[in-house]
Amino acid sequence: MTNKSRKIIDYVFQHKDTPNDIQRMFEGWMVAHEEDHETTEALREVWNEHAAPAADEEDRRGLERLHASIRAEKPRRSPRVALRWACTAAAAISIFVGGYYAAIGTIEPIRENTLLTAKGQTGEFSLPDGTTVWLNGESRLKYDSSFEDETRDVYLSGEAFFEVRKDSLRPFRVHMNNLQIEVLGTSFDAMSYSFGSSQQIVLKTGSVKISGNNLQRPVTLHPNEKFTFDKRTQSARIEQVNAQNYCQWFSPRLVFDNTPLKDIITNLERRYNIEISLSTHISPEKRISLVICHEPLEDIMEVMSSLMSVQYRIDGNHVLIMRR
Repeated sequence: MTNKSRKIIDYVFQHKDTPNDIQRMFEGWMVAHEEDHETTEALREVWNEHAAPAADEEDRRGLERLHASIRAEKPRRSPRVALRWACTAAAAISIFVGGYYAAIGTIEPIRENTLLTAKGQTGEFSLPDGTTVWLNGESRLKYDSSFEDETRDVYLSGEAFFEVRKDSLRPFRVHMNNLQIEVLGTSFDAMSYSFGSSQQIVLKTGSVKISGNNLQRPVTLHPNEKFTFDKRTQSARIEQVNAQNYCQWFSPRLVFDNTPLKDIITNLERRYNIEISLSTHISPEKRISLVICHEPLEDIMEVMSSLMSVQYRIDGNHVLIMRR
């Protein structure tokens, strides 16, 4: 085992400065994969190196205690990661998950990386092919660390904006449950949250091809088009939109000057991973001016309720705006 690998293990399991959120998220990942052979062997080696020699039966019981100890530390998400870790939590988790088996010293080479973002956090990453991806809160992106296959495949749960590096010989494919997006080089937003009622793809530049088990035939999108797949009705539709409204949620500052309410709502839904509904008495064409940075959602809704003389109700990931 190399000195670098040893430092990774010591940092995850022993380093006193490792943030609690990072430790819990890493432990949660190990628990989720505890049935995997590689994870079990990795934990066994950690156990063997940190415990006195014992018989096989004692080793087995000791490993079980290690599993139970990790499982007892149930992962908890925090909307804000302390101090300097706030902007690098997602990257740190990617390093730990991607480097875990390498640090343990398993025979198989590293093949999969996972990028994670916590609730209320966003992250910007560069993939091995030069593609840039922004992950919204509570999102996960998996990909082959080598990117050396004939296709560049990534697996998304949550929301991400992609600026794909053009490579006409190797298509870039995003897998979202039952949907697959294929591009050669373009920019687009894709959303597929488990708690959402739909999956959406919005094209900013270039073109994308969408296919899936529930689609009669592949669909091609053009710039400023939005594809929506309704999970409840298992139906799909395409509509014209302003793609910019869907592709700027990761910007530090959103400025709306005499902007229609429907456009502001679209940005808020992306920014805060929510769904917003308007009562029938409120026009989506009503125009207001507003500047949004990274204030809590409740603060934004209070400002909007004052500007529009409306009231609101937040229920989990859904917001209802009603006439006062």
